Amino acid sequence: QEKPGSPSPVIYAISLSDAQQHLLHVRMTVPPGAPVEELQLPVWNALYQVRDFAQYVNWIRATDLKSKPLPIRAVDKSRWELSDAAAGAIVSYEIFADHSGPFNAQLNPHHAFLNLAQVLMYPVDDRSRADIVEFDDLPNQWRIATPLHGLPDSKFEAENYDRLVDSPVEMGTFSESDFDASGAHYRVIVDADAADYDMQKIVGE
Repeated sequence: QEKPGSPSPVIYAISLSDAQQHLLHVRMTVPPGAPVEELQLPVWNALYQVRDFAQYVNWIRATDLKSKPLPIRAVDKSRWELSDAAAGAIVSYEIFADHSGPFNAQLNPHHAFLNLAQVLMYPVDDRSRADIVEFDDLPNQWRIATPLHGLPDSKFEAENYDRLVDSPVEMGTFSESDFDASGAHYRVIVDADAADYDMQKIVGE
């Protein structure tokens, strides 16, 4: 959580309300700071290739903290310039997520798996700032699995953006187990039909 005297975190809220259409609704609260902020989606993450995550953004808009519209414009394929943001801003956007695999993002009525680098923008000049992310509109019975440090009310925190996007998130009705080996503790999350795997073999019981 935010400590007295420390810079305010960037706060992300991700809504899963549109799972049928595979659409994530992201609200990013940018703390007070520079009057002009550049925001970016990464173009590389985990794989040795350029990846154009921004192609999945359907729309983007910005307001100040009192809901007054602020100017925001595309600078290039993956960056946006936010103006009049000295007092803070709220940036909202919609992004399509329906690609399976460990380096992608997927939302559907069955589950969500998020590579956060694919869906969360960051302030270009302040990637070291702490972050808080919350997940809203989860279906009943869904749980959240992530290595991020948990806070109340489906919120999680990270000390900076790099730590945030190095932490995948699985949401759904997954199976879970854990085990210890070589001095480390492992948490195992499986999203699959129970007939297709044996959890006891996975964890070595």
